[in-house]
Amino acid sequence: MATLLKDSRRLGEDEIRRLVDPDRGIVSGRVFTDPDVYQLELERIFLKSWCFLGHESQIRNPGDFFVSAIGEDRVIVVRGENEEINVLLNSCRHRGLAVCGTDRGNTSMFICPYHGWGYARDGSLLAVPLLKEAYHGNLDKSAMGLVRVPNVASYKGLIFANWDEDAMPLDQYLTPEQMWYLDLPLVGALGGLEVIGPVMKYRINTNWKLASENFAGDDYHVLTTHGSAFKIGFLPPYDMVADYIAYFDNGHGMGDIPKPGRALENDLQMAQMFGPEGVEYVQAYNQRLREHLSARQAEIHGLGEGNVFPNMSWIKFGCFHVLGLYSWHPKGPNELEVWQICLFDSAAPLAIREFARTQMSQENAAGGIFGPDDGENFERISEALRGKVTGGSNLHYAMG
Repeated sequence: MATLLKDSRRLGEDEIRRLVDPDRGIVSGRVFTDPDVYQLELERIFLKSWCFLGHESQIRNPGDFFVSAIGEDRVIVVRGENEEINVLLNSCRHRGLAVCGTDRGNTSMFICPYHGWGYARDGSLLAVPLLKEAYHGNLDKSAMGLVRVPNVASYKGLIFANWDEDAMPLDQYLTPEQMWYLDLPLVGALGGLEVIGPVMKYRINTNWKLASENFAGDDYHVLTTHGSAFKIGFLPPYDMVADYIAYFDNGHGMGDIPKPGRALENDLQMAQMFGPEGVEYVQAYNQRLREHLSARQAEIHGLGEGNVFPNMSWIKFGCFHVLGLYSWHPKGPNELEVWQICLFDSAAPLAIREFARTQMSQENAAGGIFGPDDGENFERISEALRGKVTGGSNLHYAMG
């Protein structure tokens, strides 16, 4: 493993502790703007946590790959010769250039466009042009492979990676309590989940934590931020206390968890749009839930939104909605790249699949009804907190 770069501008431990007061629910505005805080986050959070990269359906065959990121480090996620998943730093060991310049594809070798060094799917260095003439036998190819992320694991198709060689196992990091809920959208699909449509990518001028925390149980913002959707009748009247939220260890959280039975009721109402085919799909979906999960889980399968700290959030409302996955890729203390992946049941009827994909684009994408509401909030918060006074002020995070 490569030596991890430590930041030389590290804040003092006492100063760090003063930024957050958990007992009083107070957070300093500096947490969302300070470059030194951001550098520490890259070092202490993104290099130490299990970070979400993508879904296994994106790399079904040997040689399939896509490019993702852990913090600001770009990585290649590639299916190896023996079906294993390798996560490689996208940087040539010769001069540092990215060896992969495309978002996704299939390849037998990654070739650096600068000097032509070629790397296998497991990262090992295979080819060096003019090896004998240029290096006279003094280049140890076995020591010059692409840097591999040491810990890679999947949970029901979701791919995670961790730079920390001593990291706790992924299932322990996710916590049994959160996996109880996370299983609901991952298990119900009759034919298994697969990515539908392209990965949507866009940038917001904001701090990554503002977007991440919005999915960790902040139902409080819905009535105000998304008020226009209620005014035009796009959404039914919203009762914030009708559902419930849950928080877990390691920074994970969820919101909009429906009361038992409500999800099935909503699914059956929506099924009327598709006639008998829709009703049959709801019945089959719920039958699968009852076969593979507990009765209690099946009753609340509609979920809502949630967060796997630090860089994955999701949204899911019933069996006619996609499982929308968001991955947060920070580009500095005040810039965020958002990637959205839509997962849906591969065995669902075509009309239902197309409805789910279109609905996600209309509602929660960058150009949908709700996405711009949230994005504008995040950007305006970051803009306000850049001031010397506001940036040093305390924000009230206590509730309940």
